Amino acid sequence: MHEVTAEERFLFDIQGYLILRGAIDGDLITALDKALIANEAIDHDESWAEGLPIVAGQHFTKDTNTANQIRLNGLPRLDPVFDQLIAHPAILPYLNEFIGEPQLVNTWSISKFEGREATGWHNGLPTDDYRVLNGVIRSPMLNVVTMVTPNHPGDGCFTIIPGSHKKNLSLDYKRWGSAGLDTPGAIEVTGDPGDVMIFTEALTHAGAKKTTKRRRTTLQYNHMHLHRSSPMWDHHNARHYWMPPSIRERFTPEQKHLTRWMSYTLPDRSVPGAERSND
Repeated sequence: MHEVTAEERFLFDIQGYLILRGAIDGDLITALDKALIANEAIDHDESWAEGLPIVAGQHFTKDTNTANQIRLNGLPRLDPVFDQLIAHPAILPYLNEFIGEPQLVNTWSISKFEGREATGWHNGLPTDDYRVLNGVIRSPMLNVVTMVTPNHPGDGCFTIIPGSHKKNLSLDYKRWGSAGLDTPGAIEVTGDPGDVMIFTEALTHAGAKKTTKRRRTTLQYNHMHLHRSSPMWDHHNARHYWMPPSIRERFTPEQKHLTRWMSYTLPDRSVPGAERSND
């Protein structure tokens, strides 16, 4: 298991993010992409989710509500290949180092196509929630972004403002409302398939406009501290981050440990296609 270095801890603290080049091997990236393309091409039976607390019309398994974009939610429910990114040995040390007691609470993919507009600047944690005490970094929420296709300039990449996880002043959103390199301090995060970005959700981030013709896809595995990973915190998205016992039975011990809060949430129910093989 990889050990987080002093240099990585320093860079994560001052930047709010790290880039791990080539963290995921090419064969797995190919398998993930194959599963994504297959699941983006079909409609999904969501009758299993009836009765779960959701907001109507928000973030269905296959969400096409945004023009020139397909989002898939609850990835391990769609294909077992997505299990392989849960507690991945190239990622897990950083979760333990920067969260302390991490739990995987949400998984989704985003595929962008030419014409997808830029998104607005945002952060999932208040900056006060990111802290370092006695040399120990604690971010209650970390997002792990795996690049499945090239993320090059014009591909609609993540745009971030390094160091903004410690900001004391807010952006002038009337002037700099959405992702753009004209925003003070903003940079575009580029990379290749298999590269991974880990960032604290206290970091100000957004998505750039997609101008290239090729499809651009990333996977997001969002983690929170054990004490915050309750569906009460975000109950209307329960249908996306909950995994029934029938799926968790196939998880490794490490994967079950990273999702153990799910044991206390909802009764089991049948999920069409949940046991589908990737073969």
